Formats: sequence, C-alpha cells, structure tokens
Amino acid sequence: MRVVNEDQEWVSQVLAGHTYSYAHLVNKYKGRLSALLVSMGNSQADAEDIAQTAFVNAYKHLKKYDPERSFSAWLYRIAVNLSVSQWRTQKNRQWTELQETLVAVEPTPEDIVLQEEKRQQVNEAMNRLTAPYRTVLFMRYNMDMSYKEIADALSVPVTTVQVHLHRAKKKMRDMLVQEGGFA
Repeated sequence: MRVVNEDQEWVSQVLAGHTYSYAHLVNKYKGRLSALLVSMGNSQADAEDIAQTAFVNAYKHLKKYDPERSFSAWLYRIAVNLSVSQWRTQKNRQWTELQETLVAVEPTPEDIVLQEEKRQQVNEAMNRLTAPYRTVLFMRYNMDMSYKEIADALSVPVTTVQVHLHRAKKKMRDMLVQEGGFA
C-alpha cells in the first residue's frame, strides 16, 4: 500500500485540472528552493529567476513526476540542473555569503559578537569549498534533507552524498582550525 503525502495530494489536484492548487506547492517550496540556489553560489536575483523557471518547468512536466519519489527532491533536481546549465554559460560566478547563524538562542551582547565572528569564519570557509561540497552541506544542514533526498535531488548515489559530506566537514574543520577560529 502506497502512502500519499501532502505534496502528492496537491500534484494530484493539479493533474485533475485544479491548476490553482499548484500555487500551494510554489508557496511551500519557493523559499527553500531559492535558499538552495543561493547556497550553490547564485545571487539572490539569479536564484529567484532560476527558481521561477524550475517551477514553470516542473508544472509543464508534472505528468512525468513519479509519485513514488519525493516531490521536493524532483523539484530540487530540476533547479540544480538549471543552475548548472547557467554556470556553464557564465564562467565568472561570484559566490554570495550564507546568512544563517550558528546558534538560535537568546545570546548576550558578547555572544552576538562572537557568534557573528564565527558565522563569518564559517561562511568564508564554506565559500572556499567546491560547489559539490558546499551544496551537500547546505542541503543537509540548512534544508534538513536526508541523504536519500539529497542523492535524489542531485542524481548521485547516496554514497557520493556521504563522501561529499564527510570530506566537506573535514575540509571546513581543517580550514577553521588552521585559522585559529575553532579548536
């Protein structure tokens, strides 16, 4: 027996002719999709353009969506492919900083300063990672995606995701320790 999740219900409604239902999926994923694209090195404006194109392409090809798989992974795969295609046409990309903080607690003023310094160090180290490492880190820790979801979204084996995450964390740790920011 197949379990139907909320996304599959919305897709079913769209395919049944209730095209306005697609707006729910767009609203649910537009922020996450843009954040993923920014983490891959796209500017905010480019990320929004790519996300919009991904939503349009997903809508056009919704009949090809396999309901046995995660809708979000399918959508992320479309967006990643679009981003990679854009990278191929633009040789000089400027990477943007991630705007996430390390800890979401009630900090003291001193904690805020220290946290900002650490965030900057982490962002700088993360920006020095190659795109595949940076992407899997972002998908895993900022988007809270499982290894399987990341593998599906990037069309790679789960073992590749695991290896990239391991290597990315090691490289980040080495960079941060070398710079004296973390022990």
